[in-house]
Amino acid sequence: MERIIKIIENPYPIYIGEINAFDFERFQQIIKGFSKVVIIVDENTKIHCLPKIMGIPSLKNAKIIELKSGESTKTIQNAIDIWAEFTEMNLERNTLIVNLGGGVISDIGGFAATIFKRGLHYINIPTTLLAMIDASIGGKTGVNFKGYKNQLGVFSDPEVIFIDTDFLQTLPKRQLYAGFAEIIKHALIMDTSLWDMLLKIKPEDVYFQNEIIKRAVYVKSNIVNSDPLEKDIRKILNFGHTIAHSIESYSMKNDANPLLHGEAVAIGIICETYLSVVKNGLNAETAKQIYTYISSLFSRYNIDNNAIVELLQIIRQDKKNKNGKLNFTLISEIGKALIDNNIDEDLIAESIHFYSTLYV
Repeated sequence: MERIIKIIENPYPIYIGEINAFDFERFQQIIKGFSKVVIIVDENTKIHCLPKIMGIPSLKNAKIIELKSGESTKTIQNAIDIWAEFTEMNLERNTLIVNLGGGVISDIGGFAATIFKRGLHYINIPTTLLAMIDASIGGKTGVNFKGYKNQLGVFSDPEVIFIDTDFLQTLPKRQLYAGFAEIIKHALIMDTSLWDMLLKIKPEDVYFQNEIIKRAVYVKSNIVNSDPLEKDIRKILNFGHTIAHSIESYSMKNDANPLLHGEAVAIGIICETYLSVVKNGLNAETAKQIYTYISSLFSRYNIDNNAIVELLQIIRQDKKNKNGKLNFTLISEIGKALIDNNIDEDLIAESIHFYSTLYV
């Protein structure tokens, strides 16, 4: 593991490397002035990751809040419970919240911090691949509501992000693959060189490929920095996600072992690549390469006709829709995404049917 380096400066610094190699004096400068520090963890990061950062002297007196892992934790009730703990701790506005975990922790932790007393400061220390290259970056915080993904939320930037890829060693294979799906998305929307790199490795290799993680971070950071509130170019990050969010919500409601976010994204990328061929003239051979690659990494998820009816109902509630139209981001070639594509429901259903045929 290389020593920690700064890979992004503005609007907040992002560091990658061995967090314990970070100059403790500089770390102290980042958090000095905060009256209290609270670290939010789940049961996994409490065991596997918390001991490492508790070795940082400036965190030794931090209070700990533990949440249950998994997407089902992202509820308004759990946010209320966090605020109750904040109140019992008598937190002041110059408190620092440290989100130590995956995307669920950074989403609900950032949301809880931003709302409480009109805003506590927070930092993200992502511990999953998905969080490192996507969820912890960009200031999107929030919770799910009424079965719909991220219906309540606010844009709020962290003070700093520390990416320590040693934490990837604590992940089960399934979590690693789920994060890899977001790297695939980053490549397809903006970085042809990254796509070429991905075709030559397996997801398990990403721990030894810091360059891939850096490129994925650059893609996400450059997009969100140029459009913080998702008025224009930031919408390209939604590629694969309109259908993915519907499938993820459906799975959370109906499956004993729900899909992970990245697993749903892999399905969404296949479906929305199909839409890209039909609507934006994506080359059929390029599309076939995408289908073949993703289906080689992720197992089939069964979607019957009854499920499609429910998926369309969920998509109608998607926050990206505009003027009553179902709004999608699609691609026209590797590395080029096009926003604000209106897609009718029959074609969406057709794309989901197509997904199922890949595994026959």
